[in-house]
Amino acid sequence: MIRPFRLRDSYLLQKLARQSVPLHLERHLTQPRWPLGLALSSPVPWYGGGAATFVSRHASDNANLPDGFVQASKHLGRSEADVRYIAPRLGRRAKTVDTWRLLLEHLVEHAGDFGIQRLYACLPAEDDAAAVLASSGFASYVRESLFRLRPSALLLDDAPDAVHVRPQREIDSIALQRLSDHYTPPVVQQAEGALVKENGPADQRLIFQNWRQSERMEGLVYELNGDILGSVRIRRGGKGHWLHFLGDATRQDVMAQLLTQALRYLQQDGLPIYCGVRPYQSALGAVLVDRAFEPVTELARFVKYAAVRVREPATSKKRLLAETTFPGVISTDVGPKSKPGAR
Repeated sequence: MIRPFRLRDSYLLQKLARQSVPLHLERHLTQPRWPLGLALSSPVPWYGGGAATFVSRHASDNANLPDGFVQASKHLGRSEADVRYIAPRLGRRAKTVDTWRLLLEHLVEHAGDFGIQRLYACLPAEDDAAAVLASSGFASYVRESLFRLRPSALLLDDAPDAVHVRPQREIDSIALQRLSDHYTPPVVQQAEGALVKENGPADQRLIFQNWRQSERMEGLVYELNGDILGSVRIRRGGKGHWLHFLGDATRQDVMAQLLTQALRYLQQDGLPIYCGVRPYQSALGAVLVDRAFEPVTELARFVKYAAVRVREPATSKKRLLAETTFPGVISTDVGPKSKPGAR
């Protein structure tokens, strides 16, 4: 049986958390949360930027399935969420894969009922968990080479000033959307909710006003003669920081200045700094290596589209009566009564 987390599940969740697998490495490396604490702080699933936690108990089902849980956290102000943790680890017991699939299926169905349109995961591409996600309907939409800054390389006194780099403002939304349209493949834009139709509603065209800006996301842009040529968005966390670059990666002068300013911005924290380089950004790798970043692993980003239920109100009294009438219990005659003798 799979059901939402309850207070009486605290001991079980605490025990299973020690066997859990992070399914969103970006979140796990920058802002890890102990699953029990995240569950206790989110009593209402999917509320605001909170989490949804589901526990699987099969002791009474005679199914020989191990107990487990899955947890996801919603993006504040957006109809999407990240799958954070799942337990138990693969390979510890027989039929663990079956428990994972049941938990993921339940999570996707529940998310759709609450209007969540996309669920994301981010994990090493060669991990066994990636294969289970793929077999559960999650689609890998892009790969990333993960780079990490060497801890001894945070001194930037010899780097030139980034004179064209400034903090991102809301007014930059249209320019950032143009950069995304021009330099990001449509399949990635669609998966990450950044693909906007030209003839769509006006309030949907400024998607960069809140795209990836929730939860301590900050941005820097490179502006030259009034044109924005690139940007870097920074996910700050208590355990590390993650850089997302946008723009023409072959403009290494632009990317280098953005990187320099971002490192200056973060170097006082003394925390690890990560950056994912996607295939269409391959030239960015050389800039990172020049700044003492080193490759760590290959990541795969997954998305699962949830089926969102749409409730339609009855359009007329006649339709309502027709749809709620039971023969033999309530009369189905909703038309005008016939006059006596009429044929």
